[in-house]
Amino acid sequence: MTAISYRDYAFDLYGRIQQLRRSTDTVASIEIAVCRNSFCYKSAETIGASCSRQFSYGPLSSKTELEPDLGGETTREIEAFFALPEIYAYSDAALSADRSPLARAHWDGTVALVEVQYQTSLTTWHQRMLFIGFSDPIHADFTVGIDDDLFVNGQNKGTQLFEWRAEKPTCEKVPDVGAALSSVSQVEVSPSFRQRLSGLVQGRWLGHPRQRRGVGASIAPPKSTAIATTVPAR
Repeated sequence: MTAISYRDYAFDLYGRIQQLRRSTDTVASIEIAVCRNSFCYKSAETIGASCSRQFSYGPLSSKTELEPDLGGETTREIEAFFALPEIYAYSDAALSADRSPLARAHWDGTVALVEVQYQTSLTTWHQRMLFIGFSDPIHADFTVGIDDDLFVNGQNKGTQLFEWRAEKPTCEKVPDVGAALSSVSQVEVSPSFRQRLSGLVQGRWLGHPRQRRGVGASIAPPKSTAIATTVPAR
């Protein structure tokens, strides 16, 4: 089996998140946790009648809660992840205690857990994906080659990690975010990403020093070779 690139999917997902933030009648929840060099950067956001967004960061090995990030470093790390040219998606197989991406992936990789929910007039769309991104194909090929069985090689329809799906049966495709979004009750925020990441790693962290990374002014368009899509099967 060969893992497929999720660069197109991630690029579309980031654009969808940006549209959700600009919408005036959207009900949504967005949680992103980016892990790089033993450090975690988390953004938790709700959109709707009452909007909120919290940023926090800290070492994965810490036994205390993440600290508030008031300097914008979390935003920079998230933007940097979505700008990476090589992005792959993990399947549910990566959630087993002894196969944690944070313990096994090459140190040059950035792991990101992204969960988004938003409501339309017909249903609630929901996706939860665990990605890893690289700045070059050499390190990407190294990680994918070693743990090929952990990566998605077709549409991701797992029980814990999955592409866009409707919470209620519908023929509706994933709509453009600006179209027909309803102002209904607030989407319930998912469980703590901190807890999920801790469960993935089981106390085994990457032991490399934290490094700062610059962020480009814009995100490059997706590579034409990526084949993953955001439209779920009917």
